[in-house]
Amino acid sequence: MKTVILLLTTFLVIALSTRLLRRRRSAVKQLRGPLQIHGSWHQDQVGDLEYSWYREYGGAYRTAGCYGQDILVIADPEALRYIMQVAGYRYPKTADFDFNVNILWGLGIVTATGNVFLASYCLHSKTVLRLCSPAAQEIFSNIQRDIIAQFSRKLTNLVEGGQSTLNMNLWLGKLSLDIIGESAFGYQYGGIDNDDNELTRTLNNLFHDAGVLLSRAAVLISTLPRVLPGPLLHLLGLIPSRLKQRYTDFNVLMKEIGHQVLKQNFEGGVASSTGKDILSILAHANADEEQKKRLSDDEVLAQVISLTLAGYETTSSTLSWLLYELFRAEDELSSADYDGMPFMNAVIKETLRFHPIIPTIMRVAGSDDVIPLLELVTMSTGAKLTGIPVKKGQLIQLGIGYYNRHPTVWGPTANVWNPDRFLGELDKTTPVGVYANVLSFSGGVHSCIGWRFVVMEMQAAVFELVESFEFSPPKEDLQIKRQPAFIMLPMVRDEVSKGTQMPLHLAPIKREI
Repeated sequence: MKTVILLLTTFLVIALSTRLLRRRRSAVKQLRGPLQIHGSWHQDQVGDLEYSWYREYGGAYRTAGCYGQDILVIADPEALRYIMQVAGYRYPKTADFDFNVNILWGLGIVTATGNVFLASYCLHSKTVLRLCSPAAQEIFSNIQRDIIAQFSRKLTNLVEGGQSTLNMNLWLGKLSLDIIGESAFGYQYGGIDNDDNELTRTLNNLFHDAGVLLSRAAVLISTLPRVLPGPLLHLLGLIPSRLKQRYTDFNVLMKEIGHQVLKQNFEGGVASSTGKDILSILAHANADEEQKKRLSDDEVLAQVISLTLAGYETTSSTLSWLLYELFRAEDELSSADYDGMPFMNAVIKETLRFHPIIPTIMRVAGSDDVIPLLELVTMSTGAKLTGIPVKKGQLIQLGIGYYNRHPTVWGPTANVWNPDRFLGELDKTTPVGVYANVLSFSGGVHSCIGWRFVVMEMQAAVFELVESFEFSPPKEDLQIKRQPAFIMLPMVRDEVSKGTQMPLHLAPIKREI
C-alpha cells in the first residue's frame, strides 16, 4: 500500500505542475466563478450553490476542481446544444465517470468508447427502431398495464392490512424493477410480491450508501482517474473506499442475476429465443452482425445491468417527486385536472423538468474548440464573450438542473413547479432535450436511448395511481430534500441516515361500478 501511495503521489506532483502551467494560458481561467475546491459536493440540497452561482456569473462560469483543474460550468442553452448535438462525440465522458460506472455495470453503452461504443450504439439503435413499431409498443403497453394493476392491488392490500403509510420511493422502485424485468428481459425480478427482495433493497439505497456525505478524501479518490494515466488506474482498486465497495457489491449481485436472465433466455442459443423483450431483440440483432461487430457475452451482460439500474432510478425517483408535487398542489387542482390526459402528461413533463435525477453531467473537450453562447458572459477582466475558447482536455460540467430552470428557456416562473406551462406554447428557438425540451434524458448522441419507454411507463403508472389512491403527507411538517449523491435522491430532512425516502399516506379511492 505504501508503494502505491508513493507512486500516486509522485505522479500527482508532476500532473499538478503541468496543469498549473496550462491554466495560465487558458481562457477559462479568465472566467468569473467561485473558488471552492470541492465545488458543490457538500451543499445541503442539489442546486443550493450552483443555481446561485449561475445567477451571479451567468450561463458559463469557472469553478476550481480537484488537482488544480479549472472546470468550465455551463447551462447556456446554445452552449449545451452545441456540446450535446453539434459537436457530440468531440465531448466524451470523463475518465472518472467511466472508471466508476464500469465498476457498477461493466462496459455497457453508457461507458463504452471507440469500436465497442459504436457497436453497442448501433445495436441499440437497431433494437429501438424495432421496438418503436406499433406491434412492439402494444406488447410493452400490455406488460406495463398488467404489472401496474398488480402493483395497485398490492398497495390496496397493504393499506387494508394496516400499512397506510409507505415509502413510495421504495415501492415505485419495486414496480419499475418488475416492469424492466418483464419488458426488457422477459424475466420476473419479483419486486412487488417479494417483501424481502435483495435487489430492491440494494438498488433503493445504492447511491445513498455510496455517495451521500462523502468526505473530502473520498471526493479526491473518486476523481483521481481524471489525472491518472490508464496504466495506473488499476492501482485505485487497491485503495479501499465506500463508493467502490457499494458499487462492487451491486455489480456482483447483478452479474449473478444477469447470468440467470441470459440462461433463461438463451439456454438453447440465440435462435431458441422467440421473446419480444428488449434483450431478445438485441441478441438477435447482435447475431445478425458480422463477427467483428458483435458484442461479447460480457458486454451483453453489461446491457442487462445498465438497463436495470438506469430504468429503476429514473422512474422510481421521478414518480416519487411527481406524487410529492401533486399533494403539495392539491388545493390548486380540480378533479377535472386529474381526469385529463393532456394535464397528466404535462405533470410528467414538469416533474422531469423540475426534479432531474441527474442534475449535472461531466464532459471533456476532445480537441481545441470554441463553444458558442446564447447570452454574453462577462470575464474577470470585464470583457464580454460570445463564445468560450477551450483547450483539449478541458473539463466541462453541463448544468442540467439549472438549464431546466433557465429563465430564458422557461420564463420568469422557471423556479415554480407548474404543469400549466406545458399546456401552452413554449419557446423552442434553442431545442436541446429529446423530450419536451428538458434535459433530464440528456440530449444529442449521448441521450437516454430508452426515454420513450420510461415516459410510457410513467404515463401508465400515474393514471393508475391517481385514479386508485389519494396521497397525502404522513405528517404536516414533512420536508423532503433534494439530496446530492452523484444523482439527486429524495430524502426526509433530518433522516438522511435512513436512506432514500418518500413517505406518503395512501387512502384507496372507491370506484363507482
